[in-house]
Amino acid sequence: MAKTGYSAITPAAVTLAAGTARSVLGVLAPASFGLEIKKIRIGTLGTASGVPGDIELCTATFATNPPGTADSTGVTPQQLYGRPITPGFLAASAWAATKEPTVLTPVDYWPLTPNGATVLYDLPLGDSPDCGTNTGFVLRAKFAAAVSITACLWVERC
Repeated sequence: MAKTGYSAITPAAVTLAAGTARSVLGVLAPASFGLEIKKIRIGTLGTASGVPGDIELCTATFATNPPGTADSTGVTPQQLYGRPITPGFLAASAWAATKEPTVLTPVDYWPLTPNGATVLYDLPLGDSPDCGTNTGFVLRAKFAAAVSITACLWVERC
């Protein structure tokens, strides 16, 4: 079966407040297909004095504040491979601190230094999480000190 893949990238660095978890990037599948995460890219722009923070990959029902609302910055997914087809799903970044998406369930977690760290993770074949229709994924971050972060998710329709 031919796959079609897309990337969703934060359009600008997302500034995190000290000690506050924030949704950095999220994708929401439509009613017609699910999404499978293939790659995760993260970069931090912090200071040398910062202590490691927490990064979470969460599943999301987006019961409130889904991508496409005024509570986040819209992201236009870019097609990377496969037959040309309109993405058909929504993506967003930088949710307002008081308007976080709801019903998030962490499925993966890792600590990350704020000192110019980079994560380039290609999920192994057969180990990549997927979501059903009308649900999605969110990358969340929390650091002890204020940090700016960029992120990218590569997803496939499934």
